[in-house]
Amino acid sequence: MSSKTIIGSVSVENGAITTHRDSYLLSNLSVVSVRRPFLASSVFLGAGFSGFGIAFGDLLYAGEKLSVIGLSAVAIFLGSQIGQLSLLSRDLKGSELSSAVWGWHSSLQSIRMDIVSALHRTNHTRSEGEIS
Repeated sequence: MSSKTIIGSVSVENGAITTHRDSYLLSNLSVVSVRRPFLASSVFLGAGFSGFGIAFGDLLYAGEKLSVIGLSAVAIFLGSQIGQLSLLSRDLKGSELSSAVWGWHSSLQSIRMDIVSALHRTNHTRSEGEIS
């Protein structure tokens, strides 16, 4: 599945995940997660802009006050929306797999759910084959 709100591409098919840089076998993945790495720093930045606006509000023109409010809101919005899809494997401990794909958090969550569904399907198929 590919999405327009991510940097690069991701597809899940035939027991593998293919990103714009690498391919991973589903059977080797142990962790699939989506994080918001800039959330804390963006809240800190937004609070800093807000504090500046409050401290110097009596000296700022109306346009400058709007700019400070706008910068604060944009910083917090972007920090809460930008996400990182991480693909980790026990077999490849120590290798750099953590920054596979960047994009909007909601799109990456959707891709993560597709990957987890594909993992469940492959594990279910594998366990049925062992029982027969």
